[in-house]
Order: sequence, then structure tokens, then C-alpha cells
Amino acid sequence: MEAQTNYDRITFSLPHSMNVTLDSLKQELQSSKSDIIKQAIEYFVKQQEEKKLARAVELMAKEYENNDELTTLTDLDSEDFQ
Repeated sequence: MEAQTNYDRITFSLPHSMNVTLDSLKQELQSSKSDIIKQAIEYFVKQQEEKKLARAVELMAKEYENNDELTTLTDLDSEDFQ
């Protein structure tokens, strides 16, 4: 985890049941709610970035399959150059 020097204080609401779960997790992990929430947000952001990258890969794969200019030299891959 990256060291942060500047923090912003935010306020938000949680359903009571989620707050109870968070309290339990806090005790179990011997951590603060703030640290647990930071880790959850970091995980969520990472997952979203991975999804975005996967979508970009999928789009590029479709472009590669459908764009003859990108596959022109592919025929050479099967040739024997001996």
C-alpha cells in the first residue's frame, strides 16, 4: 500500500447491518474501520481497472480479427524460411 501524506475526511452512511458487520470485522482484524474501508476501496478500484483493461483487450482483439491491415503479415507466420 502506498504511503499517503494527505488525507480527506469524508462522511457517508451505511445500512445498520453493514456497520455491524464492519464492527465485527474491525474486532476480528484488530484494525480500524477507516483502514478496512480504505482497503475495500483500493480493492474495488483495482477490480474496476482490471475490468477496463479486459474490455480494452477485447475491443483490440475484435479490431485485430476484423482489420485486414493488421493481419497482412500473418500469412508469413506459417512459412518455413529455411
